[in-house]
Amino acid sequence: MKYLFVIYMALSFSGLLLAQSPPSTDIYVYELKEKKGKISITKGENVTRRDGYDNQPFFYRNDYLLYSSYRNGQTDIYAKDLYTGEEQAATNTPESEYSPHVIPGFDTFAAVRQDKDGRQRLWLYHLNGKTKPELILEKVEPVGYFAYNKHNDVLAFVLGEPITLVSANAMKVYDNIVTSNVGRTIKVIPGTDDFAFERTEEDGSVIIYNYAVSSGEFQKIVSKPANANDWCITQEGTFITSVDTKLLAYNPKHHSDWQEIEDLGEFAKNGISRMAVNQDNKRIAIVINN
Repeated sequence: MKYLFVIYMALSFSGLLLAQSPPSTDIYVYELKEKKGKISITKGENVTRRDGYDNQPFFYRNDYLLYSSYRNGQTDIYAKDLYTGEEQAATNTPESEYSPHVIPGFDTFAAVRQDKDGRQRLWLYHLNGKTKPELILEKVEPVGYFAYNKHNDVLAFVLGEPITLVSANAMKVYDNIVTSNVGRTIKVIPGTDDFAFERTEEDGSVIIYNYAVSSGEFQKIVSKPANANDWCITQEGTFITSVDTKLLAYNPKHHSDWQEIEDLGEFAKNGISRMAVNQDNKRIAIVINN
C-alpha cells in the first residue's frame, strides 16, 4: 500500500493520472537577454491561451516549441511555430505522451508514453510524422521525467519506493541507479555532456547536483531556495527558478547566492512551474498556473 501511495502522489503531482483532468496551465514565452549571469526578460506572450493543461515546454530549432497538451481526454505532444502561431499535433496515438525532449542533432524527440496497460516508458518520435515511434529503453520503467544528451545518454526519474535516478544509454544495454529521493527536474548542462538534477537531503534541504556520466559521480552545484519550484539552465550556465511570483537566477561563475530577476506579479499568483530556454539563449518559456 505504501508503494502505491508513493506512485499516486508522484503521478498526481506530475499530472499523469488519467482519472481526472490535469490542472489548467498556460505557457508564456519571453525574450531573454543575458550577460555574465545578469538576466533580463521582456515582452512576455501567452502562446497557448486556452483553458486546459499546456505544459512541459521544450524548444526545437529556437523558434518552435514542443509541449504536452491535454485535449479530448488524453495528453499529446504539440508543436507550435512561434513566428506564425500555427500548431499541430506531433504525436497522434491512442496513448498519452508527456515530457518532450528534442534529441540533439536530429529531427526527433523523446517522450514518456503511458500505454493503455499503465506502463510508462521512453519512446522516440519523428517530427516528419511518417516514421513509427520506437521504444528507447525497454526495461527502464515507470519513467516520469528525463533528460537526453548528444551521446544518447539518458538520466531518468523512475517512480517507485523510493523514487530513483537511473542512468542509461539509448544505444547500449545497461542501466544504473545513481541515487534516490530525487525531484522531477532533470536537465542537460549546456556545453557539456553532464546532467543536473535535484535531490532532497535528510535535513529537508534540496540540492542541485552535477552528474558526470563519464565518472558516474555527482557533485553539489547549489542549494535550491526554500519553496522554490522547477528550474532551467541558460546556455551560459545560469540556473533559473521561481519562488511564488518571483524568478531567481544563480550562475556558479558570477554569483554567491540566488539573485532576483523579475517579479511577474498578480497574474502569476497561482504559481510558476516548468521552464525552458531555447538554443540561442534568446527566449525562455515559463509555465504559469491558472
